[in-house]
Amino acid sequence: MTSPITVMWWVKLLNMIDRYPSGSCSLQVIPGINHIWGTTSMSDIRETINEIRKGKNLEINIPIYINSMASLYGEFALHNLAMSLSVQMDKADLDEDGLDKHNAVLYEGLLEEIRKLASSSFDPEENKASIEKTIKIRETVRHRMEAVTALVDDLVIYEYILNRLEPSFEFVEKEETGNDDIAREILKWIFQDEENALVNERIRTAMSCLPIRLTKGKILDMVETTFSLYTGSDKKAIDTFDYMLRSASGMYRTDKEYDVYENVNELVDELRNADYSEIQAQQYFDLKDDYRLASNLVSGLADELTDLQELSNALLAVLLTRQYFTMETEKNCEKIFGIINSMLEGNVDYDKLFAGTEGRIEKLNERIGDEESLLLVIKEHYRKQVEESMLAVPFERLLMASRLCGESTFADLIEDVTTIDDTYLEEVKGKFNKDLEELLKNGGRLKNRAIMAQLLRELPLMLSTHKEVMDYVRHALDACTDPGERQISINLIRECYD
Repeated sequence: MTSPITVMWWVKLLNMIDRYPSGSCSLQVIPGINHIWGTTSMSDIRETINEIRKGKNLEINIPIYINSMASLYGEFALHNLAMSLSVQMDKADLDEDGLDKHNAVLYEGLLEEIRKLASSSFDPEENKASIEKTIKIRETVRHRMEAVTALVDDLVIYEYILNRLEPSFEFVEKEETGNDDIAREILKWIFQDEENALVNERIRTAMSCLPIRLTKGKILDMVETTFSLYTGSDKKAIDTFDYMLRSASGMYRTDKEYDVYENVNELVDELRNADYSEIQAQQYFDLKDDYRLASNLVSGLADELTDLQELSNALLAVLLTRQYFTMETEKNCEKIFGIINSMLEGNVDYDKLFAGTEGRIEKLNERIGDEESLLLVIKEHYRKQVEESMLAVPFERLLMASRLCGESTFADLIEDVTTIDDTYLEEVKGKFNKDLEELLKNGGRLKNRAIMAQLLRELPLMLSTHKEVMDYVRHALDACTDPGERQISINLIRECYD
């Protein structure tokens, strides 16, 4: 599980900026780069990077590199900010209902900070305040997405249950094809491509759709064995695996303050509290309606939160790096600031607004891809030189900007460097096993099978060869004595064929 950013840690970090002279983007914000403040050629940057890799002239080259990368990330993020804002505003025009009321408050908070950014010159104190506010909004969005993801995990479990109940209340045409032929058909689909990742995903899909006949003891043993594979791993790896299992089994819950979507929770509570062993026809159809409505609402919330996070990521990356923009970058960004101001004033002629910016973000992204690998080199080998040069704050900001501009929309801003001992894995494993055992003890037959089906998707594959997969599929079909459940399982797998 990820940990929320400690705001006080950030306040302490941001206060370190006071070591550097304030004012509008002065040459002195990063010591040692006065001579390259204007325009630095690509060949100069390549030479700088090569020298850093060789450990040469670090007191000069590291400041140059940090300054260059901050400008790259900042301009790249500003382009993303303009595009994300246009997407958000376009959706707002098309959607009559607008954002969820809780998400709308966050959006207005981001708009306020975007207006400040685009309409005024750089001010260090205002920049610090905007960073703190944007971080708080971003963390709220991230935790709300965790709450929505937990609802999705629950819905997957109840979808499994409702699918298995379908033959009892709705007509499902049952075919007479034998289990051997069905197993061969499924096997052909699984292995029709040679790519291992795709084959493995299809095996997991088939296992989660086929009738589940595992005992509680068997699934607990499988979990126990998998946890043992994490011996010697770091805390993040262990926490991530624990989170994945808790999510799959419907046990993960975020803090109540982030679980704010009452309308969806009410629908999911109806599904959670139903007694599926004694269900009647009308209740089945009511629960099916609840499931469909909840799924649509959750999908909408997830889209909204993703858009908000992309907006906050871009904004925060600009705020973190703008203090270190070169004069060239400041000039390049003038047009984008103008585009943002025009959109905020109501100009939605996006084709006209963005004319002339085509291809720029691709060029920036290409340069970032070529040059950002040096960040890890400096982090691992030259931390001492960074601190001695009074560059700790710019470098930390650069690391965060790299995460914000990366592919993971909901990435942690800071790296978890908590040290653990050998007992940590045992504690996490013991707690999960105890919670899972209690969950299966109190769950009914159908719900337990749904939970086991989802856990199978997260555990290492116990099948690899054609024969092993064939034997598992055939055994699962042979062991199923309910013709309706058998047919539903086959139908669900066939839905994945295309």
